Amino acid sequence: MQPDYDRFSSADFLTDDFFVDHQLAPTPQSTAFWQAWSEEHPQEQWQQAVSLLEAIRLGLDAYAQTHLSEETIQQLLIRIQQTNAQSIKVTAPVARFTWIKWVAAASVGLAVGIWWLTRYNVTPYEQRLATLTKTFTEKINTTNQPQLVRLPDQSVVSLNPNSRLSYPTDFGQKNRQVYLSGEATFAVTKDTQKPFLVLANELVTKVVGTKFRIRAFSREEQVRVQVLSGQVSVYRDHANSERVHQKGVLLLPNQQVVFIRKMDRFDKSLVEQPSVIRPPNRVKQSAAFVYNETPISQVLKEVKEAYGIDILYNKEALIDCQLTSSMDGLSFDQKLSIICKTVGATYDVIDGQVVINGGSCQ
Repeated sequence: MQPDYDRFSSADFLTDDFFVDHQLAPTPQSTAFWQAWSEEHPQEQWQQAVSLLEAIRLGLDAYAQTHLSEETIQQLLIRIQQTNAQSIKVTAPVARFTWIKWVAAASVGLAVGIWWLTRYNVTPYEQRLATLTKTFTEKINTTNQPQLVRLPDQSVVSLNPNSRLSYPTDFGQKNRQVYLSGEATFAVTKDTQKPFLVLANELVTKVVGTKFRIRAFSREEQVRVQVLSGQVSVYRDHANSERVHQKGVLLLPNQQVVFIRKMDRFDKSLVEQPSVIRPPNRVKQSAAFVYNETPISQVLKEVKEAYGIDILYNKEALIDCQLTSSMDGLSFDQKLSIICKTVGATYDVIDGQVVINGGSCQ
């Protein structure tokens, strides 16, 4: 009876004889089977198993140990040695040369690791874990609901389905650095002495204490960071380069940045549906955004403060303008549309802020 490979984790694949045999010594029959299977089934765990087996081939045990038990690794090493031995018997001259190359490559260590990470399309998340020298904790959400993860500094992470989060076991003692693959919302405990860093794909998101969301799946062409409150710095990770000045952006509430990975470009804008972060304090919240012949300057000031979004306009041209309207319950865009229609203006969103064009009350 064929195993239910759809439900297999990467570790399950690596304890399955049919899978391991195919990876070590593929046959036309096994190749046809796995090609047909991969066309109709999810490949994430399957591909991770392939990468783990190749890591064990090359002696990168530190990476393999992040997913597999020591017993499983040893069993796979025995299988690899047996396969290599059989290969040497069949084609001694060629196989011996291949074996020598394999041993030499394995002895190179870090250089081999870098080559392997590039050659086998290992994700940025897995690359970082492979280079860690300290033990770490990993949380993987395999459910279809967000899972809460409480970090040692009392920061809380809502980890979305199909996402992974890792952090050193000594997290918070010297620094606060986590690694993300997928999507998560962070509510970070404030600590001015120890900035909180999230490394996700090619980006680093740096905060002191705030709430924000990151979407960084390795298979997607974009990385998105959205700020829900506070202030966030986002920059390109150049840890392996000699660049001193980091290219990045500063984000405020209701702002986001989309990093286009292939183009190495940041696009800063407003989130699709800005939310109120601070209701107007001149009236009760139940009567917020209700105006009766109120100066436009005061209306714009309250909208700006409520959403934390800068609104630029010609103050002299709109100095005599007033607004009578109930905008309670309307979206940010709807509020702006009413204001602009009242004064005969238009608006654009540029670099995460609103620019009102034209308008007058003469």
